[in-house]
Amino acid sequence: MRALLIAIAVLSSPVLLADDTLIDVPGIIGKSEVAVAEMVGQPTECTSTKHGRKCIYEKAETEIVFIRGKADWITVEGIDTLPFNKNTLGAIGIKAQTPSFTNDFTMRWEPLQGMRSISLFGAGSNADYFYIKAYTE
Repeated sequence: MRALLIAIAVLSSPVLLADDTLIDVPGIIGKSEVAVAEMVGQPTECTSTKHGRKCIYEKAETEIVFIRGKADWITVEGIDTLPFNKNTLGAIGIKAQTPSFTNDFTMRWEPLQGMRSISLFGAGSNADYFYIKAYTE
């Protein structure tokens, strides 16, 4: 009976897979703060930086820098349970593709789907975070 209860608990627990979309980055880039908030919820904090406003969102532990009023630099940190591989692109709404650069700690796609660069950083066998530059170097 105990084994059955454990099996039910494990099978009914949500499991995050690399191709499950946590946040739709292609849908966010270029959007205003208001439009982004409609998509991912209100930010928990916003500050002014030399590049533009930087807002932090709970959804997928995401930080967005709005350059000239548009979502441009995006950091997604809520991926540390996912594997460090190209399939993890699915977590940000992008189909898996071969990176243009890779080493033991970094995968980079330049350019990809109209974005300047997407970098995935790893911590051992797991992903650590994505850093996306949509338009501005």
